[in-house]
Amino acid sequence: MENAPYLYDVLFLAVFAVAAVCSWRRGFLAGLAELAGTLFSAAAAMLGTRALAPQLYDWFVREAVTEKVQQAVTETGTGLDGTLQGLDFLPEALRETLTGLVETAGTGLSDQISTLLEPVILPLVQVLVFVLLCSVLRIVVALLVKLLQCVNVVPLVGGVNRLLGLVLGLCTGAVDCWLLALVLWFLANLAGGRVAFLQLSVLNQSAVYRLFGVFNPFVPTLG
Repeated sequence: MENAPYLYDVLFLAVFAVAAVCSWRRGFLAGLAELAGTLFSAAAAMLGTRALAPQLYDWFVREAVTEKVQQAVTETGTGLDGTLQGLDFLPEALRETLTGLVETAGTGLSDQISTLLEPVILPLVQVLVFVLLCSVLRIVVALLVKLLQCVNVVPLVGGVNRLLGLVLGLCTGAVDCWLLALVLWFLANLAGGRVAFLQLSVLNQSAVYRLFGVFNPFVPTLG
């Protein structure tokens, strides 16, 4: 998979180019509406994620993961430290992080599992919620953009309308690439190193991914 990083670069550039060309064809007003709608969707989805993700984690993830770990510990009898390395449902990077935390966490299993897992798994839930919310909001924005395209029948001076649309498209393409970087980060963590071309080490070899991935607000900071 030596070429995988370059393929990711091509993917990002393709997304960037498609957004720019589409905005160029729509013109300035539709492009402005699309860019404003994209930024609004991202901001609204971020606020929604902060409110919804912790609740969804508590309702659907915390108890299920805790029971899974407790069951594994009971069946193997190796304790939490040894069990974490054998849990296939946790990505390798997460298992390594948790193992390091366990070394200073003591032996009280039932009270510590959720606390240990939350700062590692919650960011994955946040990314998933964010992408879903942002996608729904952008669909609504796309409908508004189509309505505004009819304004393009009234041309601005020469090709200024389309030129300004292209400039706005470049901005929209940058946001699209940022969202793609979030999705790839999420998928790489879920794959847990089991897919050769979908690993964080491979993604970080992509110059364009590094450019946008550095702005990932969901990367956990663990002490």
